Amino acid sequence: MKYRILVAEDEASVLEGLLEALSGAGYEAAGVTAGEAAVRKLTEENWSLCILDVRLPDMSGFDVCRRVREAGTHLPVLFLTAFSDEANTVRGFEMGGDDYVAKPFRLRELLSRVEALLRRCAPREGEAAERRFLVSGDICLNLKNRKLEMGGEELLLTPKESQIAYLLMSKWPEAVSRDELVRTFWDKTGQYIENNTIRVHMSRLREKLGTYEGNNYVETVRGIGYRWNIPVRSAL
Repeated sequence: MKYRILVAEDEASVLEGLLEALSGAGYEAAGVTAGEAAVRKLTEENWSLCILDVRLPDMSGFDVCRRVREAGTHLPVLFLTAFSDEANTVRGFEMGGDDYVAKPFRLRELLSRVEALLRRCAPREGEAAERRFLVSGDICLNLKNRKLEMGGEELLLTPKESQIAYLLMSKWPEAVSRDELVRTFWDKTGQYIENNTIRVHMSRLREKLGTYEGNNYVETVRGIGYRWNIPVRSAL
């Protein structure tokens, strides 16, 4: 397993140098140049660590870190900044940062700090982190008890609705066919399935889940079945 590192830096030369150094050190590295792009990637995809410039064109790195932490993402964050005063250092840690490097920096020192953070905070190479939650939009699914929460409140779903939601979330971004739903939730119990049984279950589930930013959590895929419609990520 390769560690995946996202770099949020708007200076092209600095970003290029960091990506080259990280790739040369054996990491899978990608870059963004704006805060919103960093928030989107960090909350919708799985990363091992983020190198985050404090001064981005659309928002501060502090705000990026705060939003990512509020979304439930707990990967290690290393701040890059032109400010080395104590107040900014303290603010970085208060926002959820794990380390702080002032510009200009030596690449060897930065790589050493990255390695130390990964060793302390991330799973070792070859080891898979134990996923405890699936997070999608405002919804958090506890993988241990299969219960769904929204805004810290448990959603009142039937056991079968919870099971269907789990299947759809775990299969994202793929669609789940009607036949797979029947085999998984009805055939093994010997229940007879009328044509509209699944449709009724999905309609009720969709109504209980509501929408996220104007989009249904569950969508119908014509000719196939159903698909979870909001990006899903794992959380520890």
